[in-house]
Amino acid sequence: MVQDREFSVDMDRAIKEFARGEMAYNALEWALAHDPQIGTHRKGRFWIYSQSGDKTVRKPDLTVLYSFTDDEVTLHAVVTRTAAK
Repeated sequence: MVQDREFSVDMDRAIKEFARGEMAYNALEWALAHDPQIGTHRKGRFWIYSQSGDKTVRKPDLTVLYSFTDDEVTLHAVVTRTAAK
């Protein structure tokens, strides 16, 4: 798993802002490492994956822009939101 600078900055902020931000990131990393085609293919090499959070434990919703090869997944950008449920 490789993180672009923009992703790292935004994810670090979310981990500090949300009580379960790190848990959300770990779940995201696990899902994409095991099946990078889980997301929705966009143009070219880019994919988008959204993951629901949990409002009661302050685990954020995540939407991530990423790409992958046979050897690695690159996380380009992330949007975090307070979970609706």
